[in-house]
Amino acid sequence: MTSRRYEQRLRAQSAEQTRRRILDAMYDQLPKIPSVDAVARQAGVARSTVYLVFGSRAGLFDALLRDVSERGGFADLVRAVRDPDPLTHLRGAILANTRIYGRQRDVLVALRAEAAALEGALERTEQGRLGGLEHLASRLAEHDLLAVPKDVAVDVLWMLTGFEAFEALRTGRGLSVDAAAARLLATAERTLLRVPSPEGARNEQSSRDVSA
Repeated sequence: MTSRRYEQRLRAQSAEQTRRRILDAMYDQLPKIPSVDAVARQAGVARSTVYLVFGSRAGLFDALLRDVSERGGFADLVRAVRDPDPLTHLRGAILANTRIYGRQRDVLVALRAEAAALEGALERTEQGRLGGLEHLASRLAEHDLLAVPKDVAVDVLWMLTGFEAFEALRTGRGLSVDAAAARLLATAERTLLRVPSPEGARNEQSSRDVSA
């Protein structure tokens, strides 16, 4: 039994290493969207192995977008979502989300420009973001923190956490990533919450001082 478990562990480790090599090969070829053949060649695996690991081209692109987020700091977003305090969830999620955009901006710009070639992966990622925002709005509503209806809160959060909002502040206005996050957070708190936090106002003022 011990030997069988050891062999299973080795197989799992080998499968994960293969998966990692494929994703690294794909990421290294960005911002160009590579073909499955090109990814397989760089990863040193057969084309059929790519499909065996990810199921399909769509599955490969889904995994790529998750990998991009993980490289950008998705773990910080997960920690924010799991925090028992919904206000900490709100603040941490907006900060983590904005920093992911900042760290992976060039890659995300390229992927969004090639959205049609990603076989729906970008749309599925956005649906996942929407589900997260609905969960956040529900938590805020359950704690009686919202000054607006929950569906309005979801729409506001959708706008403020979208890549377009980040890009408008980062590139359009020349703000740093953290300054952009502070602006977005202050807007969220003042629009959505019954009593915006003093911390949010301080963060926004600090970002103004830095960018002045």
